[in-house]
This record gives sequence, C-alpha cells and structure tokens, in this order.
Amino acid sequence: MSQMAIALLILAITIILFIWEPVPILVTAIGASIAYAYAGIIPIKDIFAGYNSTTIVLLAGMMIVGSSLFHTGVTDIIGAKMVKLTGKSERNIVLATLIVSCALSSVCSNIGVMTAMAPLVTAMCLSAGHGPSRTLMALLFGAQFGGFVTLVGVGSNASAANAMADLGLTPFGFFGITPFGLGVCVLGTLYFAFVGMKFIPDTGYIPEFAKAEKKPFDPKKATIACITMAAVLVVIAMSPKNMPMHVAAVIGSLVIMGTKCMTVREAIEAVDWNCMLLVGSLTAISTGVKNSGAGDAVAGIILQILGDNPSTFMITTVMFLAAALLTQVMSNIPTIMLFMPIGVSIAKAINVSPYPICMIITLAGAASYATPFAAPQNMMTVGWTNYKFTDYLKIGLPMLLVTWLVIVAIIPVYMPY
Repeated sequence: MSQMAIALLILAITIILFIWEPVPILVTAIGASIAYAYAGIIPIKDIFAGYNSTTIVLLAGMMIVGSSLFHTGVTDIIGAKMVKLTGKSERNIVLATLIVSCALSSVCSNIGVMTAMAPLVTAMCLSAGHGPSRTLMALLFGAQFGGFVTLVGVGSNASAANAMADLGLTPFGFFGITPFGLGVCVLGTLYFAFVGMKFIPDTGYIPEFAKAEKKPFDPKKATIACITMAAVLVVIAMSPKNMPMHVAAVIGSLVIMGTKCMTVREAIEAVDWNCMLLVGSLTAISTGVKNSGAGDAVAGIILQILGDNPSTFMITTVMFLAAALLTQVMSNIPTIMLFMPIGVSIAKAINVSPYPICMIITLAGAASYATPFAAPQNMMTVGWTNYKFTDYLKIGLPMLLVTWLVIVAIIPVYMPY
C-alpha cells in the first residue's frame, strides 16, 4: 500500500472516530499523529512538534490574562453592561460578537482576537442566561470572516502574496482582497446569525477560563487586569518585530500573577489543557496529509477535469472546490503554497489572467470552516464548546457555499479573467 493510501486511510479512520466519538476527540487526534509517524509519513520526532509552537504559548498566556477578568470581577460588570445594549436575545449577542470580531480580525491575528474576546463573550452569555457555546462558535466564524478583509487579516494571505512574488507576479496590495472580504463578512454574518446558529446546539459547556472562583470585586486588581489586557491587545494589533504576540501574552500573564490578581495555582487552572493539546495535535495531522502526496494527486485531478478549453465559471468553481476541500484537512498555508503554482500554470495554459485564480486560491485556502482540525482556532473552539465533528460540518459546509457565491459574483466585476 502506498504512503498516500495509508495517509488517507488514517485520515478516514480519524474522521470516523471524530464523528462517532467512542473515545475522547483528544485521544483520536494524538493517536492519529502517532499513526502517521509509525507509518513512516512523518518523522517520529515530529509527533509532538505542534506543542513546541508560539501558538501554544500565545494561547496559554491569553487564557491567563482573560481569566484574570473573571477573577477580579470585571467580566461580571462588563457582561451586565453589554447585555443592557444587546438585550438578552442570544441572536443579538451573536450578531454583536460577529461584527466586532470581523472588525478586529481584519487587522489583528484571529487567534489573538478570539482569545481576547472569549472571556467577554462568555460573560455576556452568562449574564443573559445563555450557554456560551453558540456565541463562541460565532466568535470563531467572525474572526475567520474578518481575516479576508485585508492582507494582514490572516497569515495565509501574506503567504499567498509571497508565493505570487516568487512566481513573478505583482502581489495583491493591502486592500486588494477587501471587496471579497467585505462580501464574506456581510453574507457570512447574516448566514450565521439567522440560519447557521440553528444547526448547532447549546452544549451548556462553560470554558475552563470562566470557571473562576467568585471573589469580592477589587477595584485595584480589576484596573490592573483591564490595563494588562488592553496593553496586550495593542501590542498584538501593532505587531512590532521585537515583541511577538506570544511574548506579549506571556508578559501579560506574568503581570497578572506578579500583582497577585491571580495566584500561580489559579493561573495554571485557568489554562484549558484539553484545548491546548487539541491545537498541538493539529500540526502532525496536517503534515501527514501534506507529506503523503495527497495534495499533488488532487492537483493532477484538477488538470484532468479542466481540460483544454474550460469556461471561466468552470475554472472558478473547480479551483475553489479543490482548495477549499483540501484546506479542511490540511493547514491553510501548505494548501495555498501547493495550489498557487498550479493555478498560475493553468492560467498560462488557457491564456487568461492569473490574478483571479490567485485570488480564488487565497480565499479558498483560508476557508477553514467545516472540520475541527482545519485550523488551530477550530480546535481551540472545540475545547471551549465541546462541539462535535458533525456540528462543524453542518454549519461549515453552507459557509463554503456562501464564500463561493461571493467569489463568483465579484470576480467578473472586480478582477475579470
């Protein structure tokens, strides 16, 4: 049996176990990583490579900083005030979450936005008498939608621009992606708030960072917690070269513990280890699919489907579906790096502009909606909500259709072939 066949078999078994869930999803995720290693698809040393990442450090730091808002009583006050603005309607809270996360994620890291907003979103839901799971899923989608608005909205956008430059093309500018991103934000927000949220249940799960012991409100500690969170968010937004996001988050957590807003023990308990382990397991699964050659096989199938004289609609649809489906099981950046040279070659072969194809690949490659392991932030949300694989499919697959409709509608007007 070829490595690609073995890799796809392991992936299929992983997906079945995610859906059926006879064992915890964490056991399946780490088991899949080990299986890829002992099948010779990834090096054994890379089984746990995902845990040695800046994303894990960022998550831990932000969980502590976010939890400090619960420990000092800030979230109770903010949650109650926000509910006065939105009312107790869950849909209004979801809409507010989507709009704010879209706006922030257009210029900040989506993981940074999510970890910063999650405590406030959870507090709003608890103040209104709702479980936070659906709203936390809205936070995930809003952060993903916002990533489409500017070139810095998500890391894969910049990777796509670099790949274009390597292929001799002029990369998209800072706002080159904006018309598509705004379309996805508007339609995606309407879809989630009025249709999509009906597809998923309220699991009733409360994230670990929100399970803080209720303490008397301490104005001094509350002020420190708020200033620390604000300072970390400013650094994340500015992204200075000498202060990466994960370092800012760690410094913020040290301030929280150093000023006794939280004890070290409370800080350790605030870290959602199930969430952290799920995110760490993603790297090995994604690398296994990539190393197996499955992506190259998909690329070959695309060329066969398109033939010699495809219509522009056919090009748009096939390229979008191929990249969007692959990115549900492989990380965004590898998907885009794989498809970008293929897309440019196809454009040259059929004598059309490569720019619309590059835009399709950029957008489709970042459309990580439909599986828990499509992106680190998806796995993070599993840890916060206890949603299952099927929940992601039910709400994510229609969102892929929404994204495709936006591309089909805007490409002929804004970036014709």
